[in-house]
Amino acid sequence: MRLGRNLIRVLGPLLFLLILSRMDLGRVAETMAAVRVNFLLAALVLYPGLVLLKAWRWHILLRQQHINYGLVTAFLAYNSSLSAGYVTPGRLGEFVKALYLRQDEDVLLGQALSSVLMDRLFDLYVLLMTASLGIAIFSLPEQLSIVAPALLVAGGLAPLLVLIPGATRRLIVLLNRLLPILGAARHREEIKRTLNGFERGMEQLLTIRLLLPLLVTVVAYAVFYLQCYLTAVALRLPLSYPYAAFCVSIASLLALLPISISGLGVRGATFIALLLPLGIVAEMAVSYSLLILFVFNIFGGGWGAIAWFIKPLK
Repeated sequence: MRLGRNLIRVLGPLLFLLILSRMDLGRVAETMAAVRVNFLLAALVLYPGLVLLKAWRWHILLRQQHINYGLVTAFLAYNSSLSAGYVTPGRLGEFVKALYLRQDEDVLLGQALSSVLMDRLFDLYVLLMTASLGIAIFSLPEQLSIVAPALLVAGGLAPLLVLIPGATRRLIVLLNRLLPILGAARHREEIKRTLNGFERGMEQLLTIRLLLPLLVTVVAYAVFYLQCYLTAVALRLPLSYPYAAFCVSIASLLALLPISISGLGVRGATFIALLLPLGIVAEMAVSYSLLILFVFNIFGGGWGAIAWFIKPLK
């Protein structure tokens, strides 16, 4: 089973290598070498501000749970978790923030996970809304006409299972019945404490006060899409801000599938499908994918490494 999971995770990198094998690598190199540095630097300069906005959102969520976690501390933890997310399938590494909370504030794991999950759901739903608007305005190429809408529906509905009042309680009852069957009865109390903490945490968060973190999320994604647009301008791609936001939203959602690390392969294939109808050749689309990788995963990963050095997870 572990072998199967590992094989699934390398599908993205294998797809990336397949794409590169069919590219004119010389043209890709020429495109990357001709990047307009001023626009690229502008995209990079915005990165700390993007993370600060997201850390502030998480800080607000924690205050709703009566957890006094300083903004600077949240910023460092958020940077570290983003770096972990960049190198894990489905960006699951971002749940490292919950471990920081346990370490720094002795918060129950379940309650810590509730704030991190809500934080991730804000990102997910803004991506879903942007992608849905883009599909309505721009339409999808045939290559993505099935998988993208299916992902939008699944991505929109699945999180509702934990947002519906009483859902966690029903899950606890179900697990109590299943644990003896699964041979994990000895972990029943620990799992029950975690789920109870998660349920309490969600109850604290699901209030009208979510409007403020929602507003912060909208601003954060306006910055994120601006970075992606500036990256396109750096490559002289004829993309508008809305279309760049649409492309990156679809690619980001598909990159959440646990078949890749850092979106390798998935992002490139998505950009090729979305940019070819505009007359943008595959080499330019791949160059855009690589530059997005540099701005967020490599440069952002560097910020995360610094944050980890300043505030390591023990």
